[in-house]
Amino acid sequence: MTSREVPALLMPHAKPTSRAIDLGDVLSGTRRVGIAWRGLTVEYAWLPPFQGAAPTRPNCLAVVFSAHASVALEQDHLVYDVDVQPGALYVVGAEPTTLLDVREYSDTLVISPDLALLKSAAAWRNVDDFELEPTLRGQSRVTYPRDPAVLGIAHVLRRACMNRSTVSDIEASHLTHLLAERVLLNQHAIKPRSGPAPMMGDGDVRTLADFIEDNLAERVTLEDLSSLVNISPFHLARSFRRATGLAPHQFVLARRVELAKRLLMTTKRSVQDIAWTVGYENVSHFRRLFASHLGVSPGELRRATKV
Repeated sequence: MTSREVPALLMPHAKPTSRAIDLGDVLSGTRRVGIAWRGLTVEYAWLPPFQGAAPTRPNCLAVVFSAHASVALEQDHLVYDVDVQPGALYVVGAEPTTLLDVREYSDTLVISPDLALLKSAAAWRNVDDFELEPTLRGQSRVTYPRDPAVLGIAHVLRRACMNRSTVSDIEASHLTHLLAERVLLNQHAIKPRSGPAPMMGDGDVRTLADFIEDNLAERVTLEDLSSLVNISPFHLARSFRRATGLAPHQFVLARRVELAKRLLMTTKRSVQDIAWTVGYENVSHFRRLFASHLGVSPGELRRATKV
């Protein structure tokens, strides 16, 4: 497959457009969809297997919903061999990264926060001359691990891109500040400021996300989660949303939709069987839920990816 130009569709504000998205264009990789708020721009891309040379935009955060093995990327004249866990985050700094080879469908959200806002947040925490530090730095073999905090935010923003939910200006601002806190934690080990509810550490959020990921086909309760990190269910719900932008039940739901998506693309199991696997006996309800998250029905996704 050769490289090709992929035109971008960028909405001027957060309100969903009245014009329906052409899902065929999105799933074929010939169109991207996006939304801009003050201080935050996001762009959602669904791309088939790719070989060529496609540069990314600079100064952005990219969340990859899909898993990948041996992706070839070029950064600063060095080619990297990258394994990507589902839900991984990677940061592109001032120097763009060039995509060379991806062997599977790629489901990616590119988040471009306002650099002035990030610099202001950094300066308030006594970090001068702030800039986004790229994930790719010096090691030719790299694994991008899942980042549950940014992944929760990305689930919210992806739904907004697919015109299935509305994110208000104030919610977008809240998510932007969560992202700023995450960047400062990753780059400078600066922990978020604590509020009235007990704050969960990064390790606790990862513990909960890993448990959820391992039990997507099982019953998961708030009590199960709270016992893992020794926080009351009430405070856990508040702290988890504070860290990820999603309540625990919303995070579990989003990850179950992702599991269903992977099964649709990599197996020939029926939609009904997959719905039961992720905990939905009512297949019609599962189809509606799936479409509300991805903008496409299970059958449409399967036909588009030719599984």
